[in-house]
Amino acid sequence: MSNLPIDDTGMQLERRSKSRRDVDAERDHLLHLLMQLPGAIACLDRDWYFTFVNPEAMRLFRLTPELIRTRNHWEIFPEKLGTEVERVYRSVMETGRPAYIEYHCVPLDVWLDTHILPIEGGVALFCHDVTDRKGAEMLRDSAARRLNQVLEATTDAVVSINREGNFTFLNRRARELLAAKGDLLGKNVWQEFPAANHLGAYRYHFDRALTEGIASEFEEYYPEPLNLWLAIQLRPFDDGVVVFFRDMTARRQATATLTRQQELLSVVQQAARVATWDIDCATGKVTFGDGSYPVFGHPLESLPHFGAFKKIVVPEYLPVIAACTKAAIETGEVIVQEFQVRAADGSILWLESRGQAVMKNGFPISLRGITLDIHERKKSEEALRQRQAETERQRAELETIYQTAPIGLSLFDPVEFRYLRVNDRQAETIGLPREQILGRPITEIAPIDGLIDLFRQAVGGHPVKNHLLEGELATRPGERRFWNVSYSPVANSDGTVAALAAAVLEITNQKKAEAALVQSEKLAAVGRLASSISHEINNPLEAITNLLYLTSLDPGLPQHLQEYVHAAQSELSRVCQIATQTLRFHRQAVRATRVTAAELVDAVLKLYAGRLANSAITVDAKYASDTPILCFENDIRQVLNNLIANAIDAMRQGGRLVIRAHNAKHSRAGHTAGRDGIRITIADTGTGMSPAVRARIFEPFYTTKDLNGTGLGLWISEDIVKRHQGHLTFRTTEHPVHHGTVFSLFLPLEETL
Repeated sequence: MSNLPIDDTGMQLERRSKSRRDVDAERDHLLHLLMQLPGAIACLDRDWYFTFVNPEAMRLFRLTPELIRTRNHWEIFPEKLGTEVERVYRSVMETGRPAYIEYHCVPLDVWLDTHILPIEGGVALFCHDVTDRKGAEMLRDSAARRLNQVLEATTDAVVSINREGNFTFLNRRARELLAAKGDLLGKNVWQEFPAANHLGAYRYHFDRALTEGIASEFEEYYPEPLNLWLAIQLRPFDDGVVVFFRDMTARRQATATLTRQQELLSVVQQAARVATWDIDCATGKVTFGDGSYPVFGHPLESLPHFGAFKKIVVPEYLPVIAACTKAAIETGEVIVQEFQVRAADGSILWLESRGQAVMKNGFPISLRGITLDIHERKKSEEALRQRQAETERQRAELETIYQTAPIGLSLFDPVEFRYLRVNDRQAETIGLPREQILGRPITEIAPIDGLIDLFRQAVGGHPVKNHLLEGELATRPGERRFWNVSYSPVANSDGTVAALAAAVLEITNQKKAEAALVQSEKLAAVGRLASSISHEINNPLEAITNLLYLTSLDPGLPQHLQEYVHAAQSELSRVCQIATQTLRFHRQAVRATRVTAAELVDAVLKLYAGRLANSAITVDAKYASDTPILCFENDIRQVLNNLIANAIDAMRQGGRLVIRAHNAKHSRAGHTAGRDGIRITIADTGTGMSPAVRARIFEPFYTTKDLNGTGLGLWISEDIVKRHQGHLTFRTTEHPVHHGTVFSLFLPLEETL
């Protein structure tokens, strides 16, 4: 029994020891977590010496163990003394109340989001680097200011209305158009413009934009006090609706007047059997007035140019038409002439034309006039010849049409769908002689999914009309083609199906042309946009340049400010050169000029002088040729601009830009002798191009620069070089040691451009 107290004491000591170990383990665990946290954490004692710094704080504050041991916080960061940062830090240390501050740390060049918390024996700092966020906020504020400037300058009226219907913004043009209502900011749109409640379009589109988020456009009239026709666009946003509108009153009145005049003219022309026309002297294009009567016996759209018109004129009147045209141009007087044309139905019509030349600066630009129907169409053709002879003639005609038709025609048996007949066009489409086609089933010639189902549908009494068929023929495997097909059953006298008739029109080239047209429209839009932007910025640039010039003339301007002004003038001059070049890129040069390689390249290098000076790129340009070549100078500079810009972009971390020019010969296919010219090479030490990039490098709209590139540069460059009958090639490598890209541009000395 006497041993029990001793055992109980030992157990208590063991429990306390375990408790201390648990506390130590928990402390170590917390310390480990603090060391792993992504934020910077540091603890300071009351003498402002660091007692704890996690790795992120060491990195962010650029601390070393030596600094921590030997210096306190204010000795390490003396620039904080006397600032708001010192005041906040000391306040927490003295009062024990936590605080927060966001400030720019100058020596570290970072923005810090800092929480200062009181702890036993000092304070703790919790910091995050918010430099990126602050930069985004500054960019946002700058963008907002620029947007407000644009809205004030635009010719459209712009207002924003919140969800309660109150005006929150009106630009200059909106204030002008709505001036009759005074200051509208903060006022309710439906109270200020009550008539809009009763005009269905306004309320309907506004409510739909607010409740459904649907943008809309419409035109509507608003009565007193505005009395305006307005073209309105509503665009919903989180806080309400943005409204763009413009005054369309004058245009609506002009359109209404023009419509009435056109309707009256159309009635007169139809009643009088008259056509009005305008012929462009340069192109021969014919434009008929609205409401013109088809006096020529052909649809007016079938006569798009003067050449088509001459084809329907009876041959003996062609010299007369030519003489009248010449007289109208030479005399400028109204010329009247009667003549005959052959109508679409084969009849001969008598017509009378009255025309006059339209002159500009002494040169004829068009012929304008009217044509009247002065003869009834011929009576019906004479009675048909003997039915047998006529039938034979028609059969021969139909056979000729069948064999020479520009679309593929064929006939199949209705059971196994074997070829019974094919015309020349269908044999050409298949790619086999007629004798190798007849008797074979369609599945051997055109193994296309779903084709047999279409045949069975047609044989079953449901003709197939204008069906788009896509696939490959056995004679041309791997070639994807498109056809417009129609299949119809041919019935016997008893109603049974005797055969299946097929009409096939290949539209493969049309599909390709449609795709090419889409690309062409995109490029045209890009060109117009670039030209418009370049044109618009020239005026403000010129104004700034003039102001700087006047400033530089001030004799009292200090020397260091003179230097700043000269530097600004130099940079503005470079901006003007870039804007001018951009505008020239969209314009076609009138004629070619002679220029050397050095003149071409140096002009482009000057545009990038500032960018190159601020990069780690060294330029090595040497010209072994001073031979001038005949070219469109701006176009070739555009090519060099694209190549040099791409080379600079490929060397983000620096490198060498090597440019060489020398006389060279280039051989073309089918020519034994090479052409004399110059070769310009542009080499960079960038990363090189992958095989996937190489394969598509000259495709339009293909870019490796994400939003910073249009993907048009090399495609346009290649086209320019081809127009100059030159040659553009490249080689590239991604080798770990020797990497980069070399573009080689050959331009002939003498060539027809």
